[in-house]
Amino acid sequence: MKRGAWQVYEEVLRAAQGLGLEGEEREVVQGLLALPREAFRTFAQGLGLKPKYLRHDLLPVAFLPEPLREALRAGLPLWHAHRLNRLLRAGRLALEDLQGRPPEALKALPREEGGVDLGAPVWLYPEDPRPEALAPGVARALVALYSLPGELVVDPMAGYGTVVEEALGLGRRAWGGDTCPKGPRVERADIRDLPRRFQGEAALLVLHPPTFASWLKEEGEKAPPEERYAAYVEYLQGLLDYALPALRPGGRLVLVVRPRHALSPREWAMGRDFFLSPFERALAEVSPRLRPFHYHLAVRRDGGEAWHLFVAEVGDGGLGG
Repeated sequence: MKRGAWQVYEEVLRAAQGLGLEGEEREVVQGLLALPREAFRTFAQGLGLKPKYLRHDLLPVAFLPEPLREALRAGLPLWHAHRLNRLLRAGRLALEDLQGRPPEALKALPREEGGVDLGAPVWLYPEDPRPEALAPGVARALVALYSLPGELVVDPMAGYGTVVEEALGLGRRAWGGDTCPKGPRVERADIRDLPRRFQGEAALLVLHPPTFASWLKEEGEKAPPEERYAAYVEYLQGLLDYALPALRPGGRLVLVVRPRHALSPREWAMGRDFFLSPFERALAEVSPRLRPFHYHLAVRRDGGEAWHLFVAEVGDGGLGG
C-alpha cells in the first residue's frame, strides 16, 4: 500500500533520532538541513528517498501552517499542500479558507469565478446561458474529485465540451464526443461507437444525457409523458451499456440528470417510479460490478435549475464477465 506524505515525514523524523538529533520538531528538521551534503545524501538514500525531494518537499512540512499539516495527515497530496502554501504567502488565500475543510475540498482551492464549494452539501453555481449545459464550476469539481492529473476523462455526450475543457485545464487527458458537437474540443462521434474507441482506460466518465423534456422533443412522441418515462429510463440504460466499457477498474462514472418535478394524478395513483428512483434503478441494473459511490446536488444560485449527480464506481474486477 502506498504511503502518504505524512507517513513518510514521520519516518524521517524517527530516523533522525538515530543520528542523535533531538528536540522540537522544527529543531530536528533544521538539524537535518544543516547536515553536510554527503551525510544528507546518505541519510536520504538510506530511507529510499531522493535528496532533493527530502530537502525541498518533505522537510518543509515542519514549517507549513497547521491547517495544511492537518490536511496532510488526512491524506492531502504533498504537492497540493505546497501549492496552497504558496497561495497563502501570495495573499490569494487566507488561513480561514483552509480550516475545517477535507482534502477533497482543499484540492479545488482557490475557487475560480463560478466555482463551487466542494465542502458544501449543495453545490451552487451561477446562471449559464447555454441550454442544459453543465456549469464550468460543476464540471471542474467533478474532475478534481474523481480523477488525478494525467488520468483520462471521457465525456461521450460532451455538447459544448465543458468537461473536456475543465479536465485539460486541471492537467488531465480528456476526450469528448457528441453527435452534434457545440464546442471546438468535441469530436463528432456517436456514443454507440465508444466501446471501439476506449476499453478499460478512463478514470472518469461523465454521462450527461438529454433531460426527459428534451428527449421527448427529439423523439417527437405524442403520447402522454407518463407513458414515455419508462422508455426514457430504458434509453438511459442503453447509454450506460455503451459508456461503461471505457472505464478502468476503480474508475468512476458520473450520471448527470434532472428528474421530473411535475407529475400527473395518474402517476401518483399508479405509484410509478418518479423523482430520483428511475435513475438509481438504471445504475443498479446496468452491471452488478457498478456500485454506488456518492451523490451530489448542484443548484443554480437563483434556485431556478438543478442537476443531480450520481457517482458510481467500477469494482476491481472491472465490468467484463
